[in-house]
Amino acid sequence: MRSTNQKKPPSFARWVYGGVLATTLLFIVVLWFSFMQSIQERTERSALYARMIEGTVTRTLEGLEVSLVSLSDDLLDGDLGKGHTARIRDRALKILKFAPQLRQIVVIKGRDTLIDTQTTSPKNINLNILGLDQSARSTYSLGLIIGNTLKGRFLPAQGTFPDEASLRELIPIAIETDSRQGERLLIIATFNPSYLTRYISDLDLEKSDSVYLTDLEGNTLLQKGLYGPNRSYVIQHLKAILSEGADEHWVNNTFGTLPLNTTAIRLLTKYPLAVAIVVNHQGSFFLWLQQKLSLLLILLISNIILIVGAVFVVRNGHRAMEMKAEVALLSEVVEHSPTVIVITDPDGTIEYVNGCFEKITGYRKDEVIGRNPRILKSGETSDTEYTKMWQTLSEGGTWQGEFHNKHKDGSLYWERSSIGPLINEEGEITHYIALKQPITEEKKAQEKLRLASAVFSVAAEAIMVTDQHNRIQMVNESFEQITGYSESEVRGKTPSILKSGLHPSSFYQEMNHQLEATHAWEGEIWNKRKNGEVYPQWLTISCRFNPAGEHEGYVALFSDITQRKQDEAIIIQQANYDTLTGLCNRHLFEDRLKQALALSDRSQTKTALLYIDLDRFKYVNDTFGHSAGDLLLKQVAGRLTSCIRRTDTVARLGGDEFAVVITELTRIASIEEIAQKILHSLVQTYQLENNEAYISCSIGIAIYPDNAATPERLLLNADNAMYKAKQRGRNTREYFNQQLNEDSLRRSQLEQDLFKALERDEFYLLYQPIWSIDGDRIESVEALIRWQHPERGTVSPHEFIAIAEESVLIHAIGKWVIHEACQFARELSDSCKHAPKVSINISSSQFLRGDVEEQLTQEITALKLKGSDLIIEITESILLLEEQKIYQQLESMVSMGVDIAVDDFGTGYSSLSYLKKYPVQRLKIDKSFIDDLESNQDTQSLVSGMISLASSLSLKTVVEGVETQSQLDLLKQFGSPMIQGYLLARPMTGDTLLTLLQKQTTTPAEK
Repeated sequence: MRSTNQKKPPSFARWVYGGVLATTLLFIVVLWFSFMQSIQERTERSALYARMIEGTVTRTLEGLEVSLVSLSDDLLDGDLGKGHTARIRDRALKILKFAPQLRQIVVIKGRDTLIDTQTTSPKNINLNILGLDQSARSTYSLGLIIGNTLKGRFLPAQGTFPDEASLRELIPIAIETDSRQGERLLIIATFNPSYLTRYISDLDLEKSDSVYLTDLEGNTLLQKGLYGPNRSYVIQHLKAILSEGADEHWVNNTFGTLPLNTTAIRLLTKYPLAVAIVVNHQGSFFLWLQQKLSLLLILLISNIILIVGAVFVVRNGHRAMEMKAEVALLSEVVEHSPTVIVITDPDGTIEYVNGCFEKITGYRKDEVIGRNPRILKSGETSDTEYTKMWQTLSEGGTWQGEFHNKHKDGSLYWERSSIGPLINEEGEITHYIALKQPITEEKKAQEKLRLASAVFSVAAEAIMVTDQHNRIQMVNESFEQITGYSESEVRGKTPSILKSGLHPSSFYQEMNHQLEATHAWEGEIWNKRKNGEVYPQWLTISCRFNPAGEHEGYVALFSDITQRKQDEAIIIQQANYDTLTGLCNRHLFEDRLKQALALSDRSQTKTALLYIDLDRFKYVNDTFGHSAGDLLLKQVAGRLTSCIRRTDTVARLGGDEFAVVITELTRIASIEEIAQKILHSLVQTYQLENNEAYISCSIGIAIYPDNAATPERLLLNADNAMYKAKQRGRNTREYFNQQLNEDSLRRSQLEQDLFKALERDEFYLLYQPIWSIDGDRIESVEALIRWQHPERGTVSPHEFIAIAEESVLIHAIGKWVIHEACQFARELSDSCKHAPKVSINISSSQFLRGDVEEQLTQEITALKLKGSDLIIEITESILLLEEQKIYQQLESMVSMGVDIAVDDFGTGYSSLSYLKKYPVQRLKIDKSFIDDLESNQDTQSLVSGMISLASSLSLKTVVEGVETQSQLDLLKQFGSPMIQGYLLARPMTGDTLLTLLQKQTTTPAEK
């Protein structure tokens, strides 16, 4: 009878709980359908809002487009003069006044800003970052171009970038048009996106919804709402709508059946833009909760009442009360056991744990009762072990073994378990009881012992353990490999068998003293291997103590540092010495120089620095190859070293530059002796494999403390003196002086000002006429650059052109000269029936860069010039550089109709071969031949010969620097060269030259 009563209550409980569960599921289904209906409503509303925003954006852009087109029409009503552009700017300001969504309107020609509503003196705009070149253009609009969204209130000027810290944004919107002269113009308006943002904010959108205005590539122009992954949904679905050819599209993004968000996209019908609204259904869920709060509360309360009633009915069952009493009685017996006790039902559900369980696992009883012991699983015990355990238990046996379990806090621990079944009178398993003992510390001790043994065996360092009498007890394999001794050979002996004999007894006394004081010693020591080889070790010794604190012996760890010391020596060599010559490098030189100056201060002597640069070294490299050049540098290093004392320093600073530091000078004459010795030594013949080479050197000398107070200044002054030696003809030495310092400072300041001159528009061109021999006709004009310095006044080209050629500025200046000269050539062609050619000087640096031809082509094409309107003047030195490259550029220019003139003919490497080889049409005889023409018979013969030579080669001749009538009369006797000089005309402005040309072309009747 008791057995029957035991089976009925569980069945009754299942019926009660089943009814509760069914009712709960019904509530959930009803709420789910209600929630899905709410999502559908938000989705349809997002599509409607997308169409509303699309209409607003389209109307706004249409109005903007009409305003820009009307402005374009106004531009066509006149030229681009100041008056017309001022009227256009007033018109643009009126547009801004009635268009609050706009902040700024600019008009750009090429890359120059003509009109800017923000200022009457517009600055050029940074067009590169506006995104107008990459913007897609709609075929349905009037040509509106929509750029990228930028930070800031107005368009950034050229050379600047948007202010990323700004809270304001703008969208550049432009149209292209033509001026009356056919020039391409770009009208750009800055659209204020906050205008649309306010409109979107007024819509009934939730805070969790996001709105995007993008181009058709997915680039965001405007965004409102939360930042996050929503933009990736927009790009993904934008590609889908474009591929389908539809106007709008919406799609749900779900996780299984659970909706995450809805993306609604609407394309603008007239412009290449799209409006996207991403509805976050997490917000839909909270909105739905607000709407259905009353219903939810009613359902929740009803469900709670139902569940509480069901629990109350079940818990009042007779069997439940009896089982509770039995478990409580069992708990009372074992509650205070020091062993973990866990009791489960046949299905493994925990019914009881004792206090020790709570202490070991960290779980409270109420947290584990009714749960499976698998909550303790760490994943470290294999499933096979659990399968074996359950097989033993299901057969009625007792299982014993170890578990690697997990505490409540996540930490792992080991336990040894014994689990057995409890069987009733009918032979049924009613419970399982588990007795567990934690063994984590035992496991850790075993693991430490295993790891220590493994480390000892495989350690790369040698390990030696001794007893308190310093007798060796054990060594590892690395010890045997490093020393050559086996463990059996050294066990019981003292470490003295490893002594090399290189250290004195005091070394070991100090070691023992430190071991006694600090119980440790570390340092470098030289020991001996079994084969007698002496080698360096890095040794660490520590004292060992037993748990009682008594000294037990020592542990020594050491490694063979032979390779490390070799590597350190190599590193020191590479860091301080030149790899090619073996001399000190710049790093060591600077250190030696500082030491030399400090020594001079202490000994009250002087230090000399000789800065040496090889002459014609490039010629050796170019002629015999770089390997021969390296060989020459090695020989130079040897000769320099032989010329100085052992206490002095020779260094290679880089390339073909060397330095010599002469210390503790008591006699200044010694410097001159060493300098002359170096000059004489380096000029001797060099044997470079099968070739002979000859070079010289230029030496600059600076003396401390006479010429400088710091190493840096001393080096700079010696460098300046070296350049002066080169200017004096090379193969000589030059001492630094104050004038040289002033010239260097002036040159440095001039170079800094030169970098700003082009930007500040300080350059201008003058034009000097080149006349026919009779002085009646201007054949051509030479463009001559001038620099109006704001403080120094007019700076001579002879002074600043050389500086520009040494830097990269010559290219920018040269490009400016070509542009300005071609502009003047265009003005001449428009003003004169027979306009003279314009002659432009081109430096060798520009030719070597190789873009002169491209610049000329661009200017000729843009200005609609003829190549025959121009003359390019080059120096003789250009013709000696990279023959093929120079020839191709000159040949291309001649093919365009441009004349090539050789300037300063006769002063450089004059050669008949290049007059024949290169496409030259003109020779310009340098002024130096004309200065003494009247008084020097040889000069007259030379000039006459050059004019005759040019005539025989069908070349036109220009004689420069003609300043007197007698010079002109002599030149008329030699032929019919063209004349350039102050006698006929000085360099003049373009306006003055145009006036002169107009007077020449005036007929007698007109006069």
